[in-house]
Amino acid sequence: MLNLSRVIKPWKEADALSAHVNLYGFWTETAFLTKSGDLGMVLSVTGVDYESLDTDEQQYAVKRLESALKSFGEGFHVYQYLFKTNRPEIPFARYDDELIDAAIDQRRQYFESKRDRLYEVELFYVIVLEGARSKTGILSALGRFPRDPQGAIRELKAQFTNDNMKVLLRQQIDTDLIRLEQCVQNFTRHLADLMPIEVQGQQAQFSFFRRLLNFDDWRIAGKPQSTQYLDFQVVNSNIEAERDHLRVGDLFVRILTMKEAIAETRPLVLDRLLKIEGNFYVVTEWTPLSMAKARKEVDKRRRRFNMSKSDFVSQIGSDPAKTNQRDVLIDESKQAGIEFSCRFGTCGICKVKMTSGEVDMEVQDALDAEDKTTGMILACQAKPRVDVSVEA
Repeated sequence: MLNLSRVIKPWKEADALSAHVNLYGFWTETAFLTKSGDLGMVLSVTGVDYESLDTDEQQYAVKRLESALKSFGEGFHVYQYLFKTNRPEIPFARYDDELIDAAIDQRRQYFESKRDRLYEVELFYVIVLEGARSKTGILSALGRFPRDPQGAIRELKAQFTNDNMKVLLRQQIDTDLIRLEQCVQNFTRHLADLMPIEVQGQQAQFSFFRRLLNFDDWRIAGKPQSTQYLDFQVVNSNIEAERDHLRVGDLFVRILTMKEAIAETRPLVLDRLLKIEGNFYVVTEWTPLSMAKARKEVDKRRRRFNMSKSDFVSQIGSDPAKTNQRDVLIDESKQAGIEFSCRFGTCGICKVKMTSGEVDMEVQDALDAEDKTTGMILACQAKPRVDVSVEA
């Protein structure tokens, strides 16, 4: 028997791609607005030439970036987009000397023959600030009176007049814009001497958004026709979903996700992925967590860490005579219940009080002056000189 509902199910589930794109338009020359009221900015990052740095310098660069990301507080989301594409445009200069121009032409032909195996890596950061989404309704407005009387009154008025609702939203967006711009300025200023960062304008942002949804050069090219309705403007390709891939425009695309999140912040954590020969985009997200959520996540990962590091085989193979005296306390206290997260001395979760002994710590960013005077140490950075006792 013919099941009509199953036949028309694909047609029912089909929808315009623009309906799934959360972009609304440009709010300013450098900021864009989403349909949900979030503001964002796109940053172009030149990156660090890690091949010319030794291990300590690479570690220093990572810590600088990690410290700069902390300038974004609650409500921020930082998305990193890494584009790896082949056949890059290699610039060549022209000179008035025929001999030099002939040598340059020969060099150009050499690189042209290898363009398919030459790759260009581009790095972008998208900083998004969640908008102030006030719950609509009279009851929610009354509930705001104890903490925000003026906001509650404006929300009550907004229930009956559309104009006030528009003014309220504009005020919220303008307030969020000031906060977003200040945080982005602090971020770029913090890393100015390490790597160049450029805030993208409307045209550059438009090209960036089109690159996320289109992969043919002629589909990416173009200029925004309006500062609104970006969701319609950036979509310039048809998408067909097959069993094991997508067809976007004229290209076949596969989407892969990591089975596990990156466990630690260290240099070249995605180095093996970057060495894959092929065109791809790598998208990662960073967002700050409250202390309660961070501790919950750490507890979950610590249980898995202890199960893998303190199992029966691990305990049989541990010889006290072969213990490295320069191991940090985290490695020596897998059964002590000391919590940790970053392992780089910046989060402060592994902070414990040392009751006796002496330690060396290369990084003490998470310790303030009071912590140091009271004998607090970072277990992930502390390397014992002698036997050490701590209050775990």
